[in-house]
Amino acid sequence: MLGILPALAIFVTFCDADCTFRPLEIIAGVVPKGCKDGNGAFVEFGTQWESNCVRCTCYLGLGLNCCSTVIRPKNYDKVKCKEIFNKFTCSMYAVQKANPSLACEVNQYVG
Repeated sequence: MLGILPALAIFVTFCDADCTFRPLEIIAGVVPKGCKDGNGAFVEFGTQWESNCVRCTCYLGLGLNCCSTVIRPKNYDKVKCKEIFNKFTCSMYAVQKANPSLACEVNQYVG
């Protein structure tokens, strides 16, 4: 049972991740030597970086995969509470709508 729990935790994390994939642009049968990032700049295979709460990796022969690193609250009172974003920690927090200085009870986070 203890061996199954970590595997399930990892699976749930991957299922909740907000990711995009950009396959390699193969032109006239020529495979590029890397990926183009979101700004059109060339990056070599194996390159990994993080910017604005997004982690990207350029995979050999596949393309560019980028996933959000933002952690979001789940299972909280959405009527009395709202989410606020902290760009320094890449986290969303649930706070009371009536008094945003007070945190709301959150039972689970995803991301």
